[in-house]
Amino acid sequence: MKNLLPLLIISALFSCSPEEATLTQNTEQNYTTALSGIVLNDYLATPAIDVPLGTLFYQNVPYGTDQRQVIDIFLPPIAPGFSVTAQDVVDYKDMILYIHDGDFKSGDKSAAYHLDNEIYKYLSSNIAFVSMNYRFLNTSEQDNRGVTTSFGDAENVLNFIRSNTNKLYIDSNRIFIKGNGFAGSSITQYLLSQSFYGSKVKGVSMNDPLSSLDFLDFNDTFSEFDFDLYSFISEQDEQMIVGLYGGVEINQLESEDILIKNRETASFTSAYENFSGRVRITAIDYNVPYQTLENVKHLIRHQLNSIEIYNKATLQGLHVDAQIPHLHLQNDQSELDFILDTFL
Repeated sequence: MKNLLPLLIISALFSCSPEEATLTQNTEQNYTTALSGIVLNDYLATPAIDVPLGTLFYQNVPYGTDQRQVIDIFLPPIAPGFSVTAQDVVDYKDMILYIHDGDFKSGDKSAAYHLDNEIYKYLSSNIAFVSMNYRFLNTSEQDNRGVTTSFGDAENVLNFIRSNTNKLYIDSNRIFIKGNGFAGSSITQYLLSQSFYGSKVKGVSMNDPLSSLDFLDFNDTFSEFDFDLYSFISEQDEQMIVGLYGGVEINQLESEDILIKNRETASFTSAYENFSGRVRITAIDYNVPYQTLENVKHLIRHQLNSIEIYNKATLQGLHVDAQIPHLHLQNDQSELDFILDTFL
């Protein structure tokens, strides 16, 4: 386990000019130089939670140069006396990727450690667990890409795992994603909408998901409320919503090409069209009547988001386990059992 850990560098999310391409190339060279000397054992740590004896825990392993671009990795115990040689048939592990919430403004990967210690149960079932941090919205950046920065970080994590399967013994083609809340569920659905990454995912579980992160999509989703985004949101809400796409003014949503492109990226239009895995949805009941739609918080947390996802997934013939109070749907099994069954 003391091999050097190279980091795969992926292409930029957006096309760029020759000058930008040169700058990107130079940045990637520096990026590689800075991180190519990582020794995985340097990140070995004592877990703050109870884990099976023999578990390997790597804390704050960098997958990028920003302080937010780090992951924690829990690897299931290796059988006593096991050593890997060129002749060994390695037992590659299934993996769970946990993506925390925080509205793209806060939160931490350690939130996964307060879930009734389910990590212990996953590790006992020979499933690796990875919890990621990602960069938040930063409107002060000159090149502000909004939430697509966080989306790109999730891709980098999966590429990091994929490029290091022989060191981590993780099967990058057998991944389950737990996306929590507004941010976690959005990043999850973005990955599903990218055919390369979606094909690696065997299942997802989303709590309090948004059906789209393109707020103009809600004009159709919430049409039964006679909803219109421009007349519904406050001036403060405008700044928050436009910031999701890297803009500063509400009129940019339909007038500026980069914002239009970022909105399309965040709409997750094809998230379930090419996906063949299992889907679990939990719409949290906040004791807000279904017909209530008074502010952006109601909009984000409304059960119609989960209903929209449920309809999209079932239309594609996917296995969907849902808890949606308005539809009187209840989950058939616990999330833990759902995940374990996905890997059978």
